Amino acid sequence: MIHKWKFISRKSLLDHPRMKIVEDIIELPNGNKTTYIREAPYSRQSVTIIAVNKKDQILLQREYSYPPDEVMYQLPGGGIEKNEDIIAAANRELSEESGYVSKTLKLVGSFHTNNRRSDSKQYVVVARNLESHKLPEDEEEFIENIWVTRGQLKELVRSGEITNINLLAALQLFDSINDL
Repeated sequence: MIHKWKFISRKSLLDHPRMKIVEDIIELPNGNKTTYIREAPYSRQSVTIIAVNKKDQILLQREYSYPPDEVMYQLPGGGIEKNEDIIAAANRELSEESGYVSKTLKLVGSFHTNNRRSDSKQYVVVARNLESHKLPEDEEEFIENIWVTRGQLKELVRSGEITNINLLAALQLFDSINDL
């Protein structure tokens, strides 16, 4: 039988608008106490959007990612604001990052983004019936939109060109409701 860890106390190590890190003191099932570094609880929930156009193509984006120092494939998405509905956040992020909004959005699932250091979840929303609508961009984002067929998408995964875990997880959820 697996037992839960017991929370004892917490102190803040970093409090930045984009990241909050805490150190928890916990008691393990064997009675030992230890410290655990993690993101602050409930600090960031996010949404990623699988946008599908009238030609049944999927919107991928390419953007430079600083930590791995690579241009990577991704899906549109971003943080859900406090008290913001998941579907509303999906349409806002889709507009900010791609220049589209959707008349038909469907939540298809979610996953934990880093369950060893965070309780953050990313929600996956499928967007169809797209129309042009651009909101102001984030000043740190320089994004290239690319429409791909499902066959091209499968080849990008097979060839190892797609390495972004959030994109791969979202595609798996999408595949579970559609025959990708």
